[in-house]
Amino acid sequence: MNLRLLLFQICSLACLLTASLASAQTKTQQLVVGTISDEPVKEIRVFLPFAQHLARQLAAFGVQEGTVVIARDINHMVRLVRNGEIDLFIDSPLVAMAINTKAGSRLLARRWKKGISQYHSVVFVIETSDINNVQDLEGQVIAFEESFSSSGHLLPRMTMAELGVDLTHLPTSGSKRPSKQTGYVFTGDDENTIEWVLRGRVDAGAMSMASLAKHRTASDMGRLKIILRTADIPRHAVSVSPEISQPFVAAIETELFAMHDSTEGRAVLDSFEGTTRFDAISQETMTLLTHFQAPLMALVGED
Repeated sequence: MNLRLLLFQICSLACLLTASLASAQTKTQQLVVGTISDEPVKEIRVFLPFAQHLARQLAAFGVQEGTVVIARDINHMVRLVRNGEIDLFIDSPLVAMAINTKAGSRLLARRWKKGISQYHSVVFVIETSDINNVQDLEGQVIAFEESFSSSGHLLPRMTMAELGVDLTHLPTSGSKRPSKQTGYVFTGDDENTIEWVLRGRVDAGAMSMASLAKHRTASDMGRLKIILRTADIPRHAVSVSPEISQPFVAAIETELFAMHDSTEGRAVLDSFEGTTRFDAISQETMTLLTHFQAPLMALVGED
């Protein structure tokens, strides 16, 4: 009887070890790249060729396939990283910093998305407005894009907070305006933000300078004035899971930094939303991003 029990325990242990090894092997064979989006089908099409190319370059580490996982929001991405379901995730640096703080991941590289290495955000008003700086927005309403947008919300909002502007969320642009604070609303889209400012639905708007220039004609730009310019931060960043070994991280970094040097790599980068290259994040930039960490986590916790 004891012998049967011993054999049962041995078989059970063998099954558990086999399942564990199979799981680890499957994880090693897949390189999972993630991002945050409310358009998962579109983003998978954009990210998949990049993930597959990177996986091919890492075949020496047993990687056989590149896949893509799209998170709904910051907290969803945090869960995916904590559960070991994401190896790399690519997003704006402030969003990445929030996820890294919660999930233990870390910044690995800067992405030159659409050929842009870094950007700054601006706050703007209609040209005829009496508002000349962000302090003049007391009792007024500013439009941001969406809660997890670095350029259209987090960066300009944190910069405004550093300048002493007290912001309070309003359900809609038609809500009662606060008397001693600056109200804010989300428009869901940069073009909406500009239109709301031009039509007087809100008093000010915020987005990246590049986006403002892209969406408006020269005549529209003449109808707007900029009252705040933020510091420059990387256009996009790559973060790596804490579960990945250091040799594997080093190999990924090497392949990312070399992609623009090969014909195949350049073609993949170009199809990846016009990415020019990946490179290192400077210490100066890391210091700036770290400076934003505490107020950023307060905002992420709030939303």
